[in-house]
Order: sequence, then C-alpha cells, then structure tokens
Amino acid sequence: MARTVASLPAGSRITDYISLGVIAKTFPLAAIHSVLAETKKASMRQRDLPAHVVMLPSSSTTGVAK
Repeated sequence: MARTVASLPAGSRITDYISLGVIAKTFPLAAIHSVLAETKKASMRQRDLPAHVVMLPSSSTTGVAK
C-alpha cells in the first residue's frame, strides 16, 4: 500500500520540528568536518557558533545525508 508524501504545514519550517540533538545524532561530527574540509568551508578559528553547528544543506553537502 502506497503512502502519501509527507509535507510540512504551510508557513512552517523544518527547524520548527527538529532539534539540534536529532541532527547531531544523524550526522556524525567526523562526517561534518570532512564535508567542511572538502568544500573549504571549515572555520579558521572556534567561534560561539562554529561551522559544524551552522552548516546548512546545499547541493555540495547532500552527500552527507545519503
């Protein structure tokens, strides 16, 4: 039996429903650091919000999710 496509209610964002903890469990820190290094987007210094915390999905980072 086919399922219907999951979608978010109009006007909502995925960040309204997913926590940072879920993202941290799904994407290992080593994989994130690897992608940041490959795309040359790694932080030069440690900030209050380092690159691995604020990394946004893009066409160059979708390989992490696969």
